[in-house]
Amino acid sequence: MNWADIALRLLVRRRDRDTISGDLLEEYREDVLPTKGAMGARLWYMRQVASFVSPVTWGLLLGIAFGTFQLLSTAVEPLADDTPRAMLGLLGTLLMFWIAIGVAAGRPTRRFRDAIVAGVLAGVVTMAVILVTSIVRVNVFLDEIQHRDDWVNLVARFEASGLQSLRSYANWEYVRGIPFGLALGALVGGLCGTVAGVINGISRPHHLLRTRH
Repeated sequence: MNWADIALRLLVRRRDRDTISGDLLEEYREDVLPTKGAMGARLWYMRQVASFVSPVTWGLLLGIAFGTFQLLSTAVEPLADDTPRAMLGLLGTLLMFWIAIGVAAGRPTRRFRDAIVAGVLAGVVTMAVILVTSIVRVNVFLDEIQHRDDWVNLVARFEASGLQSLRSYANWEYVRGIPFGLALGALVGGLCGTVAGVINGISRPHHLLRTRH
């Protein structure tokens, strides 16, 4: 568990490191390990450490992960469409992560509001990063992806616009969609936070002494 304790110390304020680390290790050894066993106790400890990561940071990490995957998959198969099935899979995965972030943020305080706020923050930040990487993808792979079936409508709108540059038009379309994307992230993230608050409300409270950073 040394690596997990090191990670914990990096996540909290310097003045709180010894207190929080000591309280967590004491509960791990005296309460959790005897009841959950070695594997269950390790998972419990990792969940506690993860709960110290802010929803904004989790959202940033998720956005980077999904955005990088989007860029790499386009580099490998630039003509592969963003199919409804693939998009639903992406959304389903994000929903599970946003719910988990809400659970982690709301469980220590047992406040419903904290879970909702965490979901909203994670949703907005995740979507912001994904929207940025989508614009990057347009500019890097435009020559290839303009021939994809899922670009037919955008190309048709460009041809009807009378503009000369498909790149400029595509960037304008994606930038114009940013407010909607952020609003969608806030809405869906808030719903995930609501689900997380319900989960925390019906689950058994866990004793944990900690100071929010």
